[in-house]
Amino acid sequence: MIGEEDRLAAKPGIAPESGSRRRIIPAAGWFWAVAAVFFWGVMFPVGDLLLKEGSMPPASVGAFRYLLAAPILFAVGICTRGWRAMLPHGARDWFAVSALGLVGTALMAQFLFEAQRTIAPVNASLMEAYVPMQVLVLSFLGGTKISLREAASVAAGFAGSLLVLKALDGSGFRLGAISLGDLMAFLSGLCWAVYTAWGRGAAKRMGGLAFAAWTMLWGGVWLALGQFAAGKPPVPPATRLEWGCMAFLAIFPTCISFLGWNEAQKDVSLAHLSFMEYFPPVVAAMTGVAFFGETVTRWQWLGLAVILWSARLQIPRPAARKTGA
Repeated sequence: MIGEEDRLAAKPGIAPESGSRRRIIPAAGWFWAVAAVFFWGVMFPVGDLLLKEGSMPPASVGAFRYLLAAPILFAVGICTRGWRAMLPHGARDWFAVSALGLVGTALMAQFLFEAQRTIAPVNASLMEAYVPMQVLVLSFLGGTKISLREAASVAAGFAGSLLVLKALDGSGFRLGAISLGDLMAFLSGLCWAVYTAWGRGAAKRMGGLAFAAWTMLWGGVWLALGQFAAGKPPVPPATRLEWGCMAFLAIFPTCISFLGWNEAQKDVSLAHLSFMEYFPPVVAAMTGVAFFGETVTRWQWLGLAVILWSARLQIPRPAARKTGA
């Protein structure tokens, strides 16, 4: 799946390098990818502060996050592209934005914010590190062969995750340290893996801005409808802390990160985007330590390093150029 996506994503007029299948990735693609993962990393300690110091339930946090962010993206898109350019292209795209709005935004946010009620930000941020492994498994289930290098990457990433979760340290395995919150973070990552793997086509057809706006809108609607159906209407922000955190979540890790991720998908291969998913846990750990008084053990830092190394294994080495007289 990854190889085919990369081939289809190649820009006309940009020829692959001699002796390899590499293509030139525009600087804009990397800029958007880095911006997305940076703000996602900061999101975890901010979300932790909101959920543990505020009174909003997780579903309400997710609903207002998206319902505040979607109009911003629609306004930007209509002003810069016109309202027709913001519409999905036919029944296939309408279905994609509603379905991925349910799975990739609503359920992803619900699982994530439920997890953050009980676990540390660095543990919750592992939802990002799980995604490359989950995308690889989805690819395998879809019929793609997995190389030994990719299998080693998955194994290393899993080992690093156990270190960060404190289920593995110098004294051995401590599987009792894995909690329900950690499972929620894993399920949140799985929802995002589905969004990443299945949303590439729609994002390229519609453009990253329109795709992000519609999936956010649907995500907020699904979360709100779920709360009304449960007899518990969404709870809006009430304090300065809640409004400040919600404003940050709506603008930076939602508007900028979702837009950046979907824009990056037009130029950056799925393999390279999967690699970028390993950086939010590092950003979350450093932000939590620097600004929110969080502590990270040396075994957790080792786990983050192992996760980054496993990510590097997922990037295929370019074929050597042939030289000759």
